[in-house]
Amino acid sequence: MADKEYFALSRFYDGIINDSDYDLWLNRLADLTVETVTHKSGVDCACGSGLFTRKLRAKGLSVYGVDISEEMLEKAIQYNNRLKLNIQYLKGDIKSLKCFEKVGFITCINDGINYIPQKDLLKTFKSFYKNLLKGGTLIFDISSEYKLKNILGNNVYGDNSEELSYIWFNELNENEQKVDINICFFEKQGDTYKRYNEEQTQYIHTETQVLSALEEVGFKEVKILNKNGEQKAENEERLLFIAKK
Repeated sequence: MADKEYFALSRFYDGIINDSDYDLWLNRLADLTVETVTHKSGVDCACGSGLFTRKLRAKGLSVYGVDISEEMLEKAIQYNNRLKLNIQYLKGDIKSLKCFEKVGFITCINDGINYIPQKDLLKTFKSFYKNLLKGGTLIFDISSEYKLKNILGNNVYGDNSEELSYIWFNELNENEQKVDINICFFEKQGDTYKRYNEEQTQYIHTETQVLSALEEVGFKEVKILNKNGEQKAENEERLLFIAKK
């Protein structure tokens, strides 16, 4: 994923995801993380604007954030300054994660793994494994194969408000097992609107592929749950993985 892919999205990301259900979901995942990890220091990968990182810190965990997007990290630092927090954020590629020292847990929440091409999935899990303490915990989620093929697929979404509107186009590529995303934002500026374009790609990882890669790297006790950390059902839109080193 190129550095500049989030240039437009970083301006509007928190606004378009800011709803009570999303906040409750992240709170549940933060609670689950606290209940699951045995070491209380870790790193939140693909942290974006730092929302989940801040949730973890509020639960008493020692955590810092890593993201490849400078624009997203700038937003995270702005929140730090505004809220008088002391969370460190670092630019880094999670495919080759390099922590200061080995950590007790690694989180990667809200599709971070979906931005990793299939060819780099094993490499990414190896980098996670290398940076974890023995007995450390990896917690991440993915948008499922079902969601990317049937919910996003070739569909179009949008939203319209007085200050910001957007149209979200998806294009499913079955051969390359990916969904190409193009989002057009229209921000009101006086009597006119300014347009911003964002292009991304999410890769389809099957449950079997992810489990196989985790086990090949050496992760054990792998649990596959629904997005809330409960027993999964058929056609889940989001899957949560918890694995131990």
